[in-house]
Amino acid sequence: MSRRSSRLDSQGYYNNEGLPIICYKEHLYRVFISRCLRSSSCSKRAESTSYLERHKTSTSNINNRNSRFSTIFNQNMFDFLFFILVLCFGFACREEFLRLNKDTMTNFKGQVNTLNEEILTLNKVLNSLQPVANTMPNITLESQEARVLLDQSSQTYSKRGSCAYLYGMFCKRPVHPRTVLQGGSPPTVGQCWPFEGGRGHLFIALSHPVNISHVTLGHISKNLSPTGIIPSAPKTFSVNGMNTLDDKGTYLGTSLYDQDGDATQTFELPDHGKGVFKYVKLQVESNWGHPNYTCLYNFRVHGKLAEVTDR
Repeated sequence: MSRRSSRLDSQGYYNNEGLPIICYKEHLYRVFISRCLRSSSCSKRAESTSYLERHKTSTSNINNRNSRFSTIFNQNMFDFLFFILVLCFGFACREEFLRLNKDTMTNFKGQVNTLNEEILTLNKVLNSLQPVANTMPNITLESQEARVLLDQSSQTYSKRGSCAYLYGMFCKRPVHPRTVLQGGSPPTVGQCWPFEGGRGHLFIALSHPVNISHVTLGHISKNLSPTGIIPSAPKTFSVNGMNTLDDKGTYLGTSLYDQDGDATQTFELPDHGKGVFKYVKLQVESNWGHPNYTCLYNFRVHGKLAEVTDR
């Protein structure tokens, strides 16, 4: 095999197998024709190569676009499926919430109805236990012209040496017995009429002649007392009815004020059917231990008026 020239190879003198296409003895026409054919073949191969490269590039671009589209589609499909899943979960939670809310409201309404029934029952019980003082008229109201007779009652307690006089000023006046007829319910601390010792009496002219059936006696409770005890409260007391100031009085009964009970306590008189009276005398026999005085916060008389009784 002859030596192969690189210059001739670059000019197309050799074929793909390395054999020379022309020789130096050929005439110029054949060389020209061979070169033209060679150039045409090379051009076609170049065009074919360029087309293949463009085809590959186009195919690669198409594949890239398809890959991007597939990625975007897959991402959008995943987002859509996730949104559908969240939506379904939300609907499921909503239905469960509505069901639980309905059950809760049903239970709540049942509890409210039960509480209403219990309240009605308690109201009935409280009404049945309501003291007589709140259901019967009070005959010792000052607004109905009932009054305390001072000259027939015990003297008001006054602590000696506790009042300094300066031209009649700076001296606290003693509490009037009429405070007993004005006392509120429940009693207010300090708003009471004190009399000396543990035994005393209060004489009251009633607003109307009445058949006395009950009396109410009031004092502050231990819960309201600053010291937690109420030694000045009356303990044993009796009630007498009279028609004149000179009358000896008709005994209507004796009762015990409970220092551990309610502040205002109502008592039924055992001998309340002995007649109609214009005056009543409250006789306190003892208190709960105070050595100096006894306090009366309020006193009420209950019963039927004479006009109603006569009818």
